[in-house]
Amino acid sequence: MGFEFKIVEKIEKLKIDGMSCRAIADKLGFYSNFELGEIQKVLNTMVKNGSLSVKSGKYFKVREAQKIKGVLRGNKRGFAFLAREDGGEDLFVPHKNLNGAEHGDTVQCVIVKGDEAKVVSIVERGITRLVGTFQKGQTFGFVVPDDINYYSDIFIPKGCSLNAADNTKVVVEITKFAERSPEGKIVEIIGKAGDKQSEVLSILKSYGFFNTFPKEAEIEAKNMQSEYTENRTKYTDMLTISIDGDDSKDLDDAISVFKYENYYKLYVHIADVSHFVRKGSVLDKEAFKRCTSVYFPGSVYPMLPPILSNGLCSLNEGEDRLTLTCEMMFDFQGELLDSKITKSIINNDYAMTYKKVQAILDGDKELAKQYFKVYHMICDAYDLSRILNKKRQKRGCINFETKECKVILDEKGNVADIKPYPYLVSNSIIEEFMLAANETVANTIFHMELPFVYRIHEEPDGEKMLEFRKFVESCGHRLEKGKMHPSKLQKLLQDLEGSPMESIISKVMLRSMKKAKYTTDNLGHFGLAAEYYCHFTSPIRRYPDLQIHRVIKAMLDGKLGNIASLENWCEEVAEVSSERERAAEMAERDIDDYYKAEYMQRHIGEFFDGVISGVTAFGVFVELDNTCEGLARFDNLPKDNYEFVENRYLLRGSKHNYTLGQIVKIEVLASDVDNRKVSFRILDEDEEFSAPKDTANDKQEILRKQKAICKKGKKEVAK
Repeated sequence: MGFEFKIVEKIEKLKIDGMSCRAIADKLGFYSNFELGEIQKVLNTMVKNGSLSVKSGKYFKVREAQKIKGVLRGNKRGFAFLAREDGGEDLFVPHKNLNGAEHGDTVQCVIVKGDEAKVVSIVERGITRLVGTFQKGQTFGFVVPDDINYYSDIFIPKGCSLNAADNTKVVVEITKFAERSPEGKIVEIIGKAGDKQSEVLSILKSYGFFNTFPKEAEIEAKNMQSEYTENRTKYTDMLTISIDGDDSKDLDDAISVFKYENYYKLYVHIADVSHFVRKGSVLDKEAFKRCTSVYFPGSVYPMLPPILSNGLCSLNEGEDRLTLTCEMMFDFQGELLDSKITKSIINNDYAMTYKKVQAILDGDKELAKQYFKVYHMICDAYDLSRILNKKRQKRGCINFETKECKVILDEKGNVADIKPYPYLVSNSIIEEFMLAANETVANTIFHMELPFVYRIHEEPDGEKMLEFRKFVESCGHRLEKGKMHPSKLQKLLQDLEGSPMESIISKVMLRSMKKAKYTTDNLGHFGLAAEYYCHFTSPIRRYPDLQIHRVIKAMLDGKLGNIASLENWCEEVAEVSSERERAAEMAERDIDDYYKAEYMQRHIGEFFDGVISGVTAFGVFVELDNTCEGLARFDNLPKDNYEFVENRYLLRGSKHNYTLGQIVKIEVLASDVDNRKVSFRILDEDEEFSAPKDTANDKQEILRKQKAICKKGKKEVAK
């Protein structure tokens, strides 16, 4: 037994709370300077591993009850916050108190004072792979992480760089965590930093998404056949259509709608991906790694190899395809009279697009003539969707006003334009039918008491709703009091419809709510005002849908097997899918922000009208009509003494006030593509436009545009 171990053992037996190092040494019977130094080393180690804490030179034993567990959220300035596991307020962890812990690590902390904490032990490393830029030295190098919250550069020793060139985007694997800087090796070279393709790939890889499949998965997919032996209902002679976007290639769903004297029959046919992707197969493992397809301008990272996602599984026009069909019967008030789920086979008669269906509904005679076989079905589908929507609104479903962007690329991959994504009436037809199928399937399986993956949206937190109510009232509007029901929020948005505050209050409402997620417990869906809900309709691009198809088919075939095992597997799918869904959302958002920053670089020095979309203690966010958002910091606001009123989202000055929903004029100052951030300056109300400096060759054209802005008000003319 070593000297240090003996000292630790003795100290652990002592009552040392409030004792200095010398007092502890005296208690142990050590008096020489050498012995005192050794005890100091032991005490330092015990502080680091969390068994002791130190304050003003006095040592205290740390009991388990005093330790607070959580995940570190780093900051580029070198400090971090502890997101507590117990749900308490975040704790501030200065750099000196990190003790080698990094962003993303699960740690145990003790409170030092107030809301300041210190890491006493690292439970689990959260990030072991990073994407970043390699900076090459003569014998070694560093990788600067793209994730600005990861505050440490990664040291790359000689021989661990894969011969990457300087200023190259790479994937680095951390091999050793050290006090000063983690050490790692480069495992993949992505491309040159600054290159568009490299930057987009870097974003996707940083969130754990891949653009290739292992050879074994490709071979498995290539050898797939659409043959089947089990009994299936044949709907190949039934008139069937799909309605998707112009560039959609992975067609998950198709519909058949028939109107009778007293009711409608709706068939929602969903691709039977589970027939091809068997549990435990190479393809299944690869799909589960992703859990979702990731869509971004000009491309997609599919959950399944394209030979399946765009081929055998896709409900392509004129091809027999294996499906699961949810058959529903509705009366003319939208009440569900009967339903059943069957294994089926269909042949999609027409792969329609939202634009074509919209044109037919708008009275395009040429298209109506071209698609005369399905003209009446399209009209009946529209009528049924309106009935279902009315019923859904009646029960209190919330229709959030959100503005999504469409980034349009040219042949070279450069941003040609950015504009709000068009939402047509034809979109709502498919939306209503998919919602109906998802609810029907969830209701059916719930009452059969089978293991399942539900899509839930829990009731909002009471305190957050109270803050939201105060905000709504500060804006001059009213939210009904009493127990919060989705119908009250729905009514508020209906009252605001068409007003400048509609999208702003909708956005704050969303922030005040909990996020939807997957779980095996049916807790209902607050936003949809639905008692039962799941994701059944997109198994090509979402793993939870694939999993519940397996449950449904096992139920239909009477082959459920070990229920406990199935329950455990559903729980794992729910947890991992929720995490990967969030990762995909962040990846898609970051890629959109990258393209927006690139696009706005062309408009530096130009003037736009925008709406204030965020108010903070450091400035004001403004969103333009094209959905591009920028920050106007205090220095770029009209001169004033500003006070930030947090609960009202208000920046109040003696001359100027800025709050959510307010229309302002801005000048584009800068656009940082690397960090995906745009900087604006808010103009004073009586400020005249001045020509931008050194940002355009044709100053007369800029002046013409500025005059046009003054004349046309809110309309953007600077494109």
